[in-house]
Amino acid sequence: MTTFFRSAFLTSILLHSLGGAFAQSTSDCAGAIQLCGGIYTEASAPLGTGNTYEFTGTCNANLETASLWYTFTVAEAGNISFIIDPAVDADDYDWGLFNITNGGCAGINAQDGSSPEVNCNSYGNIGSNGPTGISTASGGTGVSNGPGNTNGPAYNADLAVQQGETYALVVMNWSNSPDGYTIDFTQSTASIFDSTVPEVVEVVSDCANANLHLTFSEPMSTSTFQLTDFNLTDPDGQQVALASVLGDQPTAPAQTGFTLALGNELADPGTYQLTITAVSGNVEDLCGNIVLDTTVPVEIGAPLTYTVEVTPACNATNGAIAVQHTGGGVEPVSFALEGAPIVNGTASGLALGNYTLTVNDAGGCVIEEEVQVPNHAIFLQLAQQQDSLSCATPTVTITGVTVQPFQEVVYSWSGVTDEGTLSNFSSAEEPSVSQPGTYTLVVTHVESGCSASASVQVFPSGTPDLDLGTIVLPNVISPNGDGQNDQWRPFSLEDPDRDITTAFDSYSLTILNRWGQVVHEGSSSRSWSARDVAAGTYYYEVSYRAECGTVVDGTFTGSITVLR
Repeated sequence: MTTFFRSAFLTSILLHSLGGAFAQSTSDCAGAIQLCGGIYTEASAPLGTGNTYEFTGTCNANLETASLWYTFTVAEAGNISFIIDPAVDADDYDWGLFNITNGGCAGINAQDGSSPEVNCNSYGNIGSNGPTGISTASGGTGVSNGPGNTNGPAYNADLAVQQGETYALVVMNWSNSPDGYTIDFTQSTASIFDSTVPEVVEVVSDCANANLHLTFSEPMSTSTFQLTDFNLTDPDGQQVALASVLGDQPTAPAQTGFTLALGNELADPGTYQLTITAVSGNVEDLCGNIVLDTTVPVEIGAPLTYTVEVTPACNATNGAIAVQHTGGGVEPVSFALEGAPIVNGTASGLALGNYTLTVNDAGGCVIEEEVQVPNHAIFLQLAQQQDSLSCATPTVTITGVTVQPFQEVVYSWSGVTDEGTLSNFSSAEEPSVSQPGTYTLVVTHVESGCSASASVQVFPSGTPDLDLGTIVLPNVISPNGDGQNDQWRPFSLEDPDRDITTAFDSYSLTILNRWGQVVHEGSSSRSWSARDVAAGTYYYEVSYRAECGTVVDGTFTGSITVLR
């Protein structure tokens, strides 16, 4: 089992950790970009629909796709005219315009008349769509044109507006083009402006206390922010190093959400103070309205920490991931693996592979990381051909142990013999044994606990003990060279071809004539050819001794008749 200590500021991948706060999306009316007149350039339009799927106008069949929302307020009554000019003529942009003076963004989806649709255009030529918008000078007529290429024109007629009215414009990128467009208000006789001073709505820390997320009351100019506009002090009044400030959407010209990266993680909980300085004039919206000098208290809690213990899969689905919350965050803290809740802190029955671990606390902190369940399978092989036990070799060593792949393991041998069971009798790789039987080796990987086993048999000598009752000692031989009964030799009825002398530690044969004279004697010979003696009666004496097995000391005697 492998244990990892996880600290949110050390190893986790932060999806978001804003304490429940999200930056408003410019693909929603609530996060609309403020327009100030003149020509606005959208260099690269996003392709999402934001957090809310919104009504986009009857000519758009209420379909929202790849949308961006804008807003403007009328400073001086007159006619509004704007031209949406794609960077690439083939790109298809449709749009809808709503008067949100009374009902705000919520009134658009409510469709209760509080934020009525006042203009809509989804007309487009096949292959080349070109500019669209509100422009009587460009041949615009009516208040709703499209969809398709038979319900034109591409422009609507100029719109009369009154001072103080606020409008929301949604532009949809049906070509999913990355090339963007411009919005040109220069033909308008009415003037639009934004004089509202933007404010900081919320500042929250991420799970790791490594970043502060700032949410403003309206989209702010991405390009003007400078790190020197911000100052952070700890609860003791000491300045905290800052690393960078970036918009949540780096390529967007304006947005409500920005991330202030800290030079170091904040390890000490408490109330910090974030100050934004207006004197530089960098923290501003698209209309040049500057955030006033602002100091915002920021509550920092202890960072969320937890441990992860991984049990490898031993070539099967027996891996496991155990997790435990060790501190920080907001209770309760929950864990999920591949989206499924981890019950009682452990996900088991896992095959080898990579898994996504998600950690959530009650404060909205979400941490996601990839955890690997490795395969530490052990492959064990024992050589099946082992030395045999015998009187000459009463102890043998089991050899031929192969463990793959090579890794640090421990050995444990057990055995089953005629004399009983031997449990964990040796931790050697190649143990010595003195009893025949079946021996089993279990090898265990030190780090992972994965194990494998294999068995081998150790046999007694290939020559079994001799039963003396089966020995036959011939009493007649005829050494005439015909290959039949030419020699005298004792043999066993169990195995006539066996050399019985191998059953003894010592063996001797003596042949005497009738006068007691020795005519043959040998300590290694098991037979007598009678080659140099005359026909007649002779006498044998066989002496033997066995120091192991069931054979013991003894002597065989008898007579032999030699026929010629």
